[in-house]
Formats: sequence, structure tokens, C-alpha cells
Amino acid sequence: MCGINGIIALRPVASMPRLLKNMNQKLQQRGPDDGSIWTSSDLTMGMGMRRLAIVDASFAKQPWQEKDICLCFNGEIYNYRVLRQTLIGLGYHFNTKSDTEVLAKAYLHWGTSCFEHLEGMFAIAIMDFKLNKLFLARDINGEKPLYYFINHEFVIWSSELKGLLTSYEVLRKEKALINPEALNWYFRLGFIPAPLSIYQSILKVKPALCLSIDLSTLQVSTFDFWKMPDYAPHFNYHDAVSTLDRLIQESMQQQICINHRSGLLLSGGIDSSILAYWFKEMNPNVCCFSLQTHSDRNDESFAAQKIAQYLGLKHEIIPLDFAQVQKQLSEALCYFDEPYADSSAIASDTIHQWVKNDIKIMYGGDGADEVFGGYQRYLMPFWAEKIRSYAPFLRSLNRLPLHQLPDNNRVNTWVKFLEKIGTSPSEDIWNISQMGMTESILKTILLPHWQYQPHTLQELFETLPLESPLTLARLWDKQIALEGDMLVKTDRMSMRASIEYRTPFLSKNLWEFSQKISDTLLIQKGVTKYLLKAYHSTLFPEGFQQRKKQGFEVPIATWLSTSFKKELLMLISSDFLQKQGIFDTIKMRKQVHFFLQKPNRYKFQLWSIYCFQKWYEQTIN
Repeated sequence: MCGINGIIALRPVASMPRLLKNMNQKLQQRGPDDGSIWTSSDLTMGMGMRRLAIVDASFAKQPWQEKDICLCFNGEIYNYRVLRQTLIGLGYHFNTKSDTEVLAKAYLHWGTSCFEHLEGMFAIAIMDFKLNKLFLARDINGEKPLYYFINHEFVIWSSELKGLLTSYEVLRKEKALINPEALNWYFRLGFIPAPLSIYQSILKVKPALCLSIDLSTLQVSTFDFWKMPDYAPHFNYHDAVSTLDRLIQESMQQQICINHRSGLLLSGGIDSSILAYWFKEMNPNVCCFSLQTHSDRNDESFAAQKIAQYLGLKHEIIPLDFAQVQKQLSEALCYFDEPYADSSAIASDTIHQWVKNDIKIMYGGDGADEVFGGYQRYLMPFWAEKIRSYAPFLRSLNRLPLHQLPDNNRVNTWVKFLEKIGTSPSEDIWNISQMGMTESILKTILLPHWQYQPHTLQELFETLPLESPLTLARLWDKQIALEGDMLVKTDRMSMRASIEYRTPFLSKNLWEFSQKISDTLLIQKGVTKYLLKAYHSTLFPEGFQQRKKQGFEVPIATWLSTSFKKELLMLISSDFLQKQGIFDTIKMRKQVHFFLQKPNRYKFQLWSIYCFQKWYEQTIN
């Protein structure tokens, strides 16, 4: 696990070595074990890398140079041993046991088609001097980040914005400006998905995409090196369970590392329980970690402890200490480099900071919900279709003073549901995917020149298949929420602690398998993740730990209406807002006070405002 950087300039840059070293320094936490750079003799090209050594720690230093190529990559190629044997059979010789050398020789043999052969998480930069090209590629899920800037003079890329901005501001001689489209999507979603970043002209490589950049002209072309297969179900129940068992075992065998002390995030739900079961079989020395909160509703530690005890695995409970959260919250939020409002990042950061001196690799069940249909919101089109004929009446309820209804979870769930019903299943999914600010609220609080209608993401949504509403919802989540939210959280919070994070459920084979099973095996009679739960029952006694899905929740509604309220109000003071020049001062303040009347109902909106203002205060100011 590492951080990579690079620069291409059409004219020599005398400060190229210093720029690359500065970029490397910004990525110190991603790679504390080693750092190095390479520059061309004419100082028009360079690469830098910080390394967290996992595979072949002594002999896989990057940037890696071989024949006519120079490459850097961040991540892990899980099937590198199989690829190594294939390449040996093709006549290649290896000097190390690293996945870096395997990647280099795979590229030398297959060219950019090598990306199709990779199973893993990665962000890759390859300079091919024979072809006079730079290739930038990102794994199929977007587990590893890759930002880039291109104009008619420079190409700059980095694993994190903080690295890229260091050289951007020197070479461009100006600060990067906030992107209005990204700003609007942040407040709609709570995060900023690829290809957007919070800054104008700075983009993210999309998952499963390769950029080809001419080294002489900086002209760019792109191609997808992997696409999700069409929905074509053909498995029956028994074959599906049997195939799922084989694919999960294969993914675990590829990803489990016995050479470093490993940890498993154990929530007590079925996803992490399945991983725990296979750790018991493959690496019983793993230590399981669970978060303990003061809320019975959100506390998963007791259920997790029962699973660990049943399997005979070591288990450690980590308390969610509010004083510690307050102490490190600002640093954690700013580590994302752009606004980010998923409050479960607090829980993730708490765990990784707790274990950072003892654990080098952490595993989690992330992705199982997207692959196997686990979210309750996937039921939205089903329920909406049943009551769609009543939709005009239900939508008329929006004219009623809904804010006067009790501020409890059940009422809030139904209010949000009624607000999201559309005129078709695809509209339901589009609406439910945007859990933040509505368009009407954004028009109220944003100044006119900061308002932006959906464009980039709506065009993407319209390209997705419509034959199955569930497939549409899952693919949308894969492309947007998984890449822009879930995997951003796991990458940044683990990297902040210099820990590698692995996700066995996000293998390419499992994604492709999910398109070959029917929707009724994913969701059956209102039961989400039906097939995975059936598989879970083959590993554990009947009825064992069938917990309702909770997720990593923290009590932000309580915090925002009590301990954080003073700071929140300071961040929307008239002086602050006027200097900012983004929000309508009077309307923004009025909207926040309205949200604070029902903090549980509007906790997401409040938290997104708080996180944006914290980011702006510490980054832009």
C-alpha cells in the first residue's frame, strides 16, 4: 500500500526533483516505510512514491524501471502469484517475489491489456517511452484513489489531493478554485464521486478506466478495461450457494496475508461473520475488533463478541470515546482533502487509530451490500410501485407541516420515503440515491452563481441498464456511492493510520457472479441479501446471529444539537458566511436553525454543512 505522484511537462522544470519530494512528503502516512523519486535527464518527467511495504519488502522499490518503461503503483495485485507462473511459462524471469515486478512484466507482455488480468486494488501510472505514452489506470471498484490535472503544459497526478496541489500551485502559480458542480453534488450526496473533485480542472480517474496521455502533446484518450457483464441469471439456488462458497474461499485465499499481523472489523452482521469464519480456517491468528458505543441501538460489540467466541478468535472491543473524537475530529475530516460527510468515518478512524501500532493489514466486509443486494433502499422501487397510484396524494403531504411530526426514527424513515417516490423505478432510485439536500433547499441556501443543475452524474445514470431496477440500483451504487463514499472512507482512515485495508467481497469474480443470479436470489419476499444469508446459514448454526443490519453509526444528531452546536453556529456566523461568498447568509442561517429543531430528522443535512464549513475553514481559509 502506497502513495504515488508524478509530473509531465512539455518544457524542463528545474525544480522537478524538489516538487516530487514535496509531493512524496504529503503522502508520508500512506507510505511510512520508504520513499523515492525518478526524473528524466531533461527534467520534463518524473515519478515519486511513498511505500507501505507488504509484499517483498526489501526488493520491490518503486519507481520501477525495466526496459522501456517506468512505473509506480499503489495497492495490491492479489493474483500476482498466478500471473507470475503464467509469465514464467511464457519465458519471463523474475528477480524478486513482488507484485510490482509481476505488473511490470505483465505490461511488457500484454500492454494495457494487462489490466484485464489483474485481480486487486490499484492505482497505476506507467510511462512507456517506446510508445511515448503515459497510462493512468484505477481498479474496477475505485478502492485506490488517483487524482489528475491536465492542461496544455502539464500533467500532474497523485494518490491524494494534498500531493497534487503541492505541485499544482507551484506550476500554475495560483490556487485551485472550488468546482460549483462538485459543491452541489456534495450537498446532495455527502461526498464527491469520480470523475469530479472539489476543485475545478482536477479530476479523479473513474474505476476500471485507463487514461492514455501522449508524452509529446499531452493529448488524452480513455478506454474501459473492464465492464460489468449484462444481467443474465441462470443459476438455481443450490448451484448459486455452491458457487458462492467457492468464490468467497478463492477471494479469501488470495487476500489473506500471514506474514503481517492482521485485523478484522467484526460488526456482528453476516458479512464480517463470513469473513471471520474463513479466517478461522485460513489464519486463526487474526484479531477481531469491534466498536462499543453508549447507544444500545448502535452498539455492535456484544453481537461481535459472541461470533468471535464461537469461532475461537481473539477479539478486542474499542470504546467510542467522545473526548477522543473531539480531539482528532478536525484532523480526520481534513485528511480527506475535500468535503466528506459520512459520519461512519469517525468510527473507522477511531478503530484504525487504536490499532495502528499493532496491525498492518485490516479486513472488512465492505461491498457485500452492493454485490448481493443488502441495502433496505433497494426495496424502494418495490414498495413505491405498490403505492405509486397514491403518489399524488402522498406528495401533497409535503405541503403539510411535516416538520411538526415527532422526531423519531420510524416517522423520519416514512417522511424520507414519501419524499423520494418518483414516477418510475429508475426515478425512485435516482431520488433515493440523493439523501442530502434537495434541489429546493440548495436553491435557497446557495448564491445564484453557485447553483448547478445535475449534469455529469445524471448522464452516467442514464447509461446504466434498465432491465432490472435492482441491477440499476446496485450498479449505480458501485459506480457512485461505493467509489465516492464507502471506499474513500476505508482508504483514507486506514491510510491515516498507515494500515492497508482489504475487502474480500469486492473481487471481480464475485461481481460477475452477481450478474448471473436472479433478483429473487438477492432479495426475496422483502429479505435483502437473501443468497448471502442462505450461505451464512451453511457456516453457522440455524438462527445464529441473524442481526438486523445496523451499520457504523455514531450519534451525530446528539452531538450537533449539544456539544458541537456552538461551533456549528460559529461556522455559519454572518461574518464567516459573508467572507465565504458561497451561501445566502440570511437564508443559510435560517435553514440551519430550522434543521436544529429536528436534529434526528435532519442530521445528514446538518452534518454535511458542519463538515463543509470545517473543511473550508481549515483548507481554503
